[in-house]
Amino acid sequence: MLLLSVDYEDWHQLVRRRVGASNWREAGPALARQTDAMLALLDELHARATFFVLGMAARAHPELLGRIVTAGHEIACHGDAHLPVHTQTPQEFAADLRAARATIEQLTGRTPVGYRAPAFSITASSEDWAYRVLAQEGFAYDASRHDSPALRDRAVPATAAPHRLERGGDVGLWEFPVAVWRVGQARLPVGGASYWQGLPTPVILRGLSEAGPLAGLYLHPNELDPEPLRALLPSNATPAQRAHARLREAQRNGARRRAPGVLRAIAQRFELIPYGEAHARLDGSP
Repeated sequence: MLLLSVDYEDWHQLVRRRVGASNWREAGPALARQTDAMLALLDELHARATFFVLGMAARAHPELLGRIVTAGHEIACHGDAHLPVHTQTPQEFAADLRAARATIEQLTGRTPVGYRAPAFSITASSEDWAYRVLAQEGFAYDASRHDSPALRDRAVPATAAPHRLERGGDVGLWEFPVAVWRVGQARLPVGGASYWQGLPTPVILRGLSEAGPLAGLYLHPNELDPEPLRALLPSNATPAQRAHARLREAQRNGARRRAPGVLRAIAQRFELIPYGEAHARLDGSP
């Protein structure tokens, strides 16, 4: 059994901000079709997922969260502005959580109890205060720990299995790590679609079987886009910005071509459930 999630964000907003484009706040043109493709695939697989929703994407596309809720998926929190947690103060982090939660509550009528940091950015140097803030803000579980060598200063999970964190006050915050295949001292990330594009499907399936109980999977809407990704920069974009955007497009289109087939193969081998269902089972919640 594996935990399935979607980091629900607007790729166009993020890639435009990454390259410094002036139109990055504008809603991108693709999230609606990506959402439809993702919901159709999950329905085909008879799988429910946790959607970690980014506040600024939800406000740019207020009509889309209802489709996700109607399809029976869990709504959780991905923060508001997609800023790395470790670059914020505790007060700024709390404000970011509150802004995202307010948006999610307004659009869905649901209060999220789960959280995932943008780019898994609760680091070893920020975990003490970040988990304390999450607990104080009423979150019940976190899904931000990813023992990937690609992440600098990563907060390494105490165990590959879901576990209560020692930090976080008396609330008893649960942690659900992302799937990583540990082979001796080596670490092979197998839980994210961005990693799947470079791995043969049999290797991914073997790694997931070795990743530990209730290991986590994550995708992004752009990785299931039925059409090629284009950043669509404004006319005043510089040549350097356009070159950077083309690189980002190439990276993400590689993952996009592989993700649907890999997820189908995973669903044939493993039962896929949302994080909230696993949390309820482990925490003894009704």
